[in-house]
Amino acid sequence: MKLSEIAQTLNLELLGADVEIHKVVPVEQAAAGDLSFVIDTQWLEKAPLHSVLIVPENLASLIQGRSGLKSNHPHLDAARAAILLGMTPFAAEPGIHPQAIVHPGARLGVGVSVGPGAMISDRVTIGQNSAIHAGAVILPGTVIGERCVIQANAVVGADGYGYELVQGRHVKIPHFGGVTIGNDVEIGACTTIDRARFGATTIGDGTKIDNQVQIAHNCQIGKGCLIVGQVGLSGSCQIKDYVVIAGQAGVIPHVTIGERARIAAGTGVAEDVPAGATWSGWWGQNHRDTKIQVVMMRKLPEIMKKMRSFMEKT
Repeated sequence: MKLSEIAQTLNLELLGADVEIHKVVPVEQAAAGDLSFVIDTQWLEKAPLHSVLIVPENLASLIQGRSGLKSNHPHLDAARAAILLGMTPFAAEPGIHPQAIVHPGARLGVGVSVGPGAMISDRVTIGQNSAIHAGAVILPGTVIGERCVIQANAVVGADGYGYELVQGRHVKIPHFGGVTIGNDVEIGACTTIDRARFGATTIGDGTKIDNQVQIAHNCQIGKGCLIVGQVGLSGSCQIKDYVVIAGQAGVIPHVTIGERARIAAGTGVAEDVPAGATWSGWWGQNHRDTKIQVVMMRKLPEIMKKMRSFMEKT
Protein backbone atom coordinates (compact mmCIF):
# COMPACT_ATOMS: atom_id res chain seq x y z
CA MET A 1 0.00 0.00 0.00
CA LYS A 2 0.98 3.61 -0.45
CA LEU A 3 1.77 5.41 2.79
CA SER A 4 -0.88 7.97 1.85
CA GLU A 5 -3.52 5.19 1.71
CA ILE A 6 -2.59 4.04 5.20
CA ALA A 7 -2.71 7.65 6.44
CA GLN A 8 -6.16 8.20 4.95
CA THR A 9 -7.60 4.92 6.25
CA LEU A 10 -6.25 5.41 9.77
CA ASN A 11 -6.96 9.16 9.79
CA LEU A 12 -3.30 10.05 10.41
CA GLU A 13 -1.24 12.96 9.11
CA LEU A 14 1.21 12.08 6.32
CA LEU A 15 4.76 13.33 6.85
CA GLY A 16 7.19 13.68 3.94
CA ALA A 17 7.01 11.95 0.58
CA ASP A 18 4.50 9.25 -0.32
CA VAL A 19 6.18 5.83 -0.57
CA GLU A 20 5.23 2.17 -1.03
CA ILE A 21 4.90 0.15 2.19
CA HIS A 22 5.10 -3.66 2.33
CA LYS A 23 5.14 -4.59 6.02
CA VAL A 24 5.61 -3.36 9.61
CA VAL A 25 8.85 -4.34 11.40
CA PRO A 26 10.82 -3.40 14.53
CA VAL A 27 12.67 -0.13 14.02
CA GLU A 28 16.13 -1.76 14.23
CA GLN A 29 15.25 -4.15 11.38
CA ALA A 30 13.70 -1.63 8.98
CA ALA A 31 14.63 -1.95 5.31
CA ALA A 32 13.33 -0.06 2.28
CA GLY A 33 9.55 -0.39 2.07
CA ASP A 34 9.16 -1.19 5.79
CA LEU A 35 7.12 0.78 8.28
CA SER A 36 8.21 1.09 11.93
CA PHE A 37 7.19 3.14 14.93
CA VAL A 38 9.04 5.08 17.63
CA ILE A 39 7.82 6.62 20.87
CA ASP A 40 10.84 8.59 22.10
CA THR A 41 14.21 9.97 21.00
CA GLN A 42 16.09 6.83 22.12
CA TRP A 43 14.04 4.76 19.69
CA LEU A 44 14.48 7.40 17.00
CA GLU A 45 18.27 7.18 17.30
CA LYS A 46 18.08 3.47 16.44
CA ALA A 47 16.06 4.07 13.28
CA PRO A 48 17.94 3.77 9.96
CA LEU A 49 17.92 6.94 7.88
CA HIS A 50 15.82 5.27 5.18
CA SER A 51 13.13 4.07 7.65
CA VAL A 52 9.50 5.15 7.41
CA LEU A 53 8.22 5.92 10.89
CA ILE A 54 5.00 6.32 12.85
CA VAL A 55 5.85 8.97 15.44
CA PRO A 56 4.11 10.88 18.23
CA GLU A 57 3.50 14.58 17.71
CA ASN A 58 6.52 15.67 19.76
CA LEU A 59 8.87 13.78 17.41
CA ALA A 60 7.29 14.80 14.11
CA SER A 61 9.69 17.69 13.57
CA LEU A 62 12.72 15.43 14.16
CA ILE A 63 12.13 13.17 11.15
CA GLN A 64 12.44 15.88 8.49
CA GLY A 65 13.72 14.36 5.28
CA ARG A 66 12.03 11.04 6.01
CA SER A 67 8.52 9.80 5.35
CA GLY A 68 6.17 8.91 8.16
CA LEU A 69 2.86 9.26 9.94
CA LYS A 70 1.98 11.39 12.96
CA SER A 71 0.01 9.50 15.59
CA ASN A 72 -1.30 9.94 19.13
CA HIS A 73 -0.91 6.17 19.64
CA PRO A 74 2.09 4.84 17.65
CA HIS A 75 1.90 1.34 19.19
CA LEU A 76 -1.74 0.92 18.27
CA ASP A 77 -1.51 2.53 14.84
CA ALA A 78 1.44 0.32 13.91
CA ALA A 79 -0.76 -2.70 14.62
CA ARG A 80 -3.65 -1.20 12.66
CA ALA A 81 -1.32 -0.56 9.73
CA ALA A 82 -0.07 -4.16 9.88
CA ILE A 83 -3.64 -5.42 9.58
CA LEU A 84 -4.22 -3.17 6.56
CA LEU A 85 -1.10 -4.69 4.97
CA GLY A 86 -2.43 -8.21 5.44
CA MET A 87 -0.25 -9.11 8.43
CA THR A 88 -3.26 -10.54 10.24
CA PRO A 89 -2.37 -12.30 13.52
CA PHE A 90 -3.82 -15.68 14.47
CA ALA A 91 -7.55 -15.23 14.90
CA ALA A 92 -9.83 -17.82 16.48
CA GLU A 93 -12.66 -18.90 14.19
CA PRO A 94 -16.10 -19.31 15.79
CA GLY A 95 -16.99 -22.91 16.48
CA ILE A 96 -15.82 -25.94 18.44
CA HIS A 97 -12.71 -27.73 17.22
CA PRO A 98 -13.21 -31.49 16.72
CA GLN A 99 -10.47 -32.17 19.26
CA ALA A 100 -12.07 -29.98 21.95
CA ILE A 101 -14.25 -31.42 24.73
CA VAL A 102 -17.41 -29.50 25.60
CA HIS A 103 -19.80 -30.90 28.21
CA PRO A 104 -23.44 -30.95 27.11
CA GLY A 105 -24.31 -28.94 30.20
CA ALA A 106 -22.06 -26.02 29.20
CA ARG A 107 -23.75 -22.94 27.71
CA LEU A 108 -21.83 -21.21 24.91
CA GLY A 109 -22.91 -17.89 23.43
CA VAL A 110 -23.04 -16.95 19.76
CA GLY A 111 -19.65 -16.79 18.04
CA VAL A 112 -17.66 -18.58 20.75
CA SER A 113 -14.47 -20.30 19.59
CA VAL A 114 -13.11 -23.38 21.38
CA GLY A 115 -9.66 -24.53 20.26
CA PRO A 116 -8.13 -28.01 20.01
CA GLY A 117 -7.55 -29.78 23.30
CA ALA A 118 -9.60 -27.25 25.26
CA MET A 119 -12.05 -28.60 27.83
CA ILE A 120 -15.28 -26.90 28.86
CA SER A 121 -16.93 -28.56 31.85
CA ASP A 122 -20.52 -28.77 33.05
CA ARG A 123 -22.06 -25.65 34.64
CA VAL A 124 -19.91 -23.31 32.56
CA THR A 125 -21.37 -20.27 30.80
CA ILE A 126 -19.40 -18.39 28.12
CA GLY A 127 -20.61 -15.13 26.61
CA GLN A 128 -20.76 -14.14 22.96
CA ASN A 129 -17.65 -13.89 20.76
CA SER A 130 -15.27 -15.22 23.39
CA ALA A 131 -12.29 -17.38 22.43
CA ILE A 132 -11.01 -20.36 24.42
CA HIS A 133 -7.63 -21.26 22.93
CA ALA A 134 -5.87 -24.60 22.63
CA GLY A 135 -5.53 -26.65 25.75
CA ALA A 136 -7.38 -24.22 28.02
CA VAL A 137 -9.50 -25.80 30.76
CA ILE A 138 -12.69 -24.18 32.05
CA LEU A 139 -13.97 -26.02 35.11
CA PRO A 140 -17.47 -26.18 36.69
CA GLY A 141 -18.99 -23.08 38.24
CA THR A 142 -17.28 -20.67 35.82
CA VAL A 143 -19.07 -17.77 34.13
CA ILE A 144 -17.21 -15.93 31.36
CA GLY A 145 -18.52 -12.69 29.84
CA GLU A 146 -18.58 -11.53 26.24
CA ARG A 147 -15.56 -10.96 23.98
CA CYS A 148 -13.14 -12.60 26.40
CA VAL A 149 -9.94 -14.37 25.36
CA ILE A 150 -8.60 -17.31 27.36
CA GLN A 151 -5.14 -18.12 25.96
CA ALA A 152 -3.61 -21.56 25.52
CA ASN A 153 -3.32 -23.83 28.57
CA ALA A 154 -4.92 -21.42 31.00
CA VAL A 155 -6.96 -23.07 33.77
CA VAL A 156 -10.03 -21.32 35.16
CA GLY A 157 -11.90 -22.72 38.14
CA ALA A 158 -9.32 -25.09 39.62
CA ASP A 159 -9.69 -26.04 43.28
CA GLY A 160 -8.27 -23.45 45.65
CA TYR A 161 -5.32 -24.05 47.95
CA GLY A 162 -6.63 -24.67 51.45
CA TYR A 163 -5.62 -27.07 54.23
CA GLU A 164 -6.14 -27.38 57.98
CA LEU A 165 -3.49 -28.97 60.20
CA VAL A 166 -5.27 -31.65 62.24
CA GLN A 167 -3.29 -34.03 64.48
CA GLY A 168 -0.10 -33.55 62.47
CA ARG A 169 -1.80 -34.01 59.09
CA HIS A 170 -2.80 -31.42 56.47
CA VAL A 171 -6.49 -32.00 55.79
CA LYS A 172 -7.79 -30.62 52.48
CA ILE A 173 -10.57 -28.02 52.59
CA PRO A 174 -12.75 -28.35 49.46
CA HIS A 175 -13.73 -25.24 47.52
CA PHE A 176 -17.41 -25.05 46.61
CA GLY A 177 -17.55 -21.69 44.80
CA GLY A 178 -16.83 -20.60 41.24
CA VAL A 179 -15.19 -17.98 39.05
CA THR A 180 -16.98 -15.03 37.46
CA ILE A 181 -15.23 -13.16 34.65
CA GLY A 182 -16.60 -9.92 33.19
CA ASN A 183 -16.65 -8.70 29.58
CA ASP A 184 -13.57 -7.97 27.43
CA VAL A 185 -11.20 -9.79 29.78
CA GLU A 186 -8.02 -11.47 28.50
CA ILE A 187 -6.32 -14.27 30.42
CA GLY A 188 -2.81 -15.22 29.32
CA ALA A 189 -1.30 -18.60 28.56
CA CYS A 190 -0.72 -20.93 31.51
CA THR A 191 -2.45 -18.58 33.94
CA THR A 192 -4.49 -20.18 36.72
CA ILE A 193 -7.55 -18.73 38.43
CA ASP A 194 -8.82 -20.73 41.40
CA ARG A 195 -12.47 -21.04 42.28
CA ALA A 196 -13.69 -19.57 45.54
CA ARG A 197 -14.12 -21.55 48.73
CA PHE A 198 -17.64 -20.14 48.84
CA GLY A 199 -19.07 -17.49 46.51
CA ALA A 200 -16.94 -16.51 43.52
CA THR A 201 -13.46 -15.38 42.51
CA THR A 202 -14.20 -12.38 40.27
CA ILE A 203 -12.40 -10.58 37.42
CA GLY A 204 -13.84 -7.20 36.37
CA ASP A 205 -14.63 -5.92 32.88
CA GLY A 206 -11.67 -5.05 30.68
CA THR A 207 -8.98 -6.48 32.93
CA LYS A 208 -5.97 -7.94 31.09
CA ILE A 209 -3.98 -10.73 32.72
CA ASP A 210 -0.61 -11.84 31.33
CA ASN A 211 0.90 -15.33 31.07
CA GLN A 212 1.75 -17.50 34.09
CA VAL A 213 -0.19 -15.52 36.66
CA GLN A 214 -1.64 -17.17 39.78
CA ILE A 215 -4.91 -15.81 41.16
CA ALA A 216 -6.01 -17.63 44.29
CA HIS A 217 -9.47 -18.39 45.65
CA ASN A 218 -11.88 -15.56 46.47
CA CYS A 219 -9.74 -12.78 44.95
CA GLN A 220 -11.86 -9.84 43.80
CA ILE A 221 -10.23 -8.00 40.89
CA GLY A 222 -11.78 -4.79 39.58
CA LYS A 223 -12.23 -3.47 36.08
CA GLY A 224 -9.46 -2.24 33.78
CA CYS A 225 -6.60 -3.80 35.75
CA LEU A 226 -3.27 -4.87 34.20
CA ILE A 227 -1.61 -7.88 35.83
CA VAL A 228 1.75 -8.82 34.32
CA GLY A 229 3.51 -12.21 34.04
CA GLN A 230 4.34 -14.31 37.10
CA VAL A 231 2.35 -12.19 39.52
CA GLY A 232 0.98 -14.20 42.44
CA LEU A 233 -2.17 -13.12 44.30
CA SER A 234 -2.93 -15.00 47.50
CA GLY A 235 -6.44 -15.80 48.65
CA SER A 236 -9.11 -13.13 49.22
CA CYS A 237 -7.11 -10.17 47.87
CA GLN A 238 -9.11 -7.11 46.85
CA ILE A 239 -7.68 -5.43 43.73
CA LYS A 240 -9.63 -2.26 42.95
CA ASP A 241 -10.25 -0.72 39.50
CA TYR A 242 -7.37 0.19 37.14
CA VAL A 243 -4.61 -1.22 39.31
CA VAL A 244 -1.32 -2.14 37.58
CA ILE A 245 0.73 -5.00 39.04
CA ALA A 246 4.07 -5.57 37.30
CA GLY A 247 5.90 -8.88 36.80
CA GLN A 248 6.75 -11.23 39.67
CA ALA A 249 5.06 -9.12 42.32
CA GLY A 250 3.49 -11.11 45.14
CA VAL A 251 0.56 -10.24 47.40
CA ILE A 252 -0.24 -11.94 50.72
CA PRO A 253 -3.81 -12.98 51.62
CA HIS A 254 -6.57 -10.48 52.47
CA VAL A 255 -4.69 -7.41 51.20
CA THR A 256 -6.53 -4.55 49.49
CA ILE A 257 -4.81 -2.59 46.70
CA GLY A 258 -6.56 0.73 46.14
CA GLU A 259 -7.89 2.10 42.86
CA ARG A 260 -5.26 3.10 40.28
CA ALA A 261 -2.38 2.01 42.50
CA ARG A 262 0.79 0.75 40.79
CA ILE A 263 2.90 -2.13 42.07
CA ALA A 264 6.44 -2.36 40.64
CA ALA A 265 8.03 -5.58 39.41
CA GLY A 266 9.16 -7.96 42.14
CA THR A 267 7.38 -6.12 44.93
CA GLY A 268 6.21 -8.06 47.96
CA VAL A 269 2.92 -6.57 49.15
CA ALA A 270 2.22 -7.43 52.78
CA GLU A 271 -0.23 -4.67 53.73
CA ASP A 272 -2.98 -2.57 52.17
CA VAL A 273 -1.91 -0.14 49.43
CA PRO A 274 -3.62 3.27 49.28
CA ALA A 275 -5.46 4.34 46.13
CA GLY A 276 -3.18 6.00 43.57
CA ALA A 277 0.03 4.96 45.34
CA THR A 278 3.14 3.56 43.65
CA TRP A 279 4.87 0.83 45.64
CA SER A 280 8.12 -1.07 45.09
CA GLY A 281 10.73 -3.12 46.95
CA TRP A 282 11.01 -6.69 48.17
CA TRP A 283 9.07 -5.51 51.22
CA GLY A 284 6.52 -3.28 49.55
CA GLN A 285 6.48 0.38 50.46
CA ASN A 286 6.18 3.81 48.86
CA HIS A 287 8.42 3.90 45.79
CA ARG A 288 10.17 7.10 46.97
CA ASP A 289 11.26 5.40 50.20
CA THR A 290 12.51 2.39 48.28
CA LYS A 291 14.66 4.58 46.02
CA ILE A 292 16.23 6.35 49.01
CA GLN A 293 17.05 3.01 50.67
CA VAL A 294 18.56 1.58 47.49
CA VAL A 295 20.82 4.62 47.13
CA MET A 296 21.92 4.29 50.76
CA MET A 297 22.64 0.57 50.33
CA ARG A 298 24.85 1.30 47.33
CA LYS A 299 26.79 3.84 49.38
CA LEU A 300 27.18 1.51 52.36
CA PRO A 301 30.65 0.12 51.37
CA GLU A 302 31.97 3.67 51.03
CA ILE A 303 30.45 4.65 54.38
CA MET A 304 31.96 1.59 56.08
CA LYS A 305 35.37 2.40 54.60
CA LYS A 306 35.19 5.93 55.99
CA MET A 307 34.10 4.61 59.40
CA ARG A 308 37.07 2.21 59.56
CA SER A 309 39.44 5.02 58.60
CA PHE A 310 37.95 7.25 61.29
CA MET A 311 38.18 4.52 63.97
CA GLU A 312 41.82 3.78 63.10
CA LYS A 313 42.68 7.45 63.56
CA THR A 314 40.99 7.58 66.94
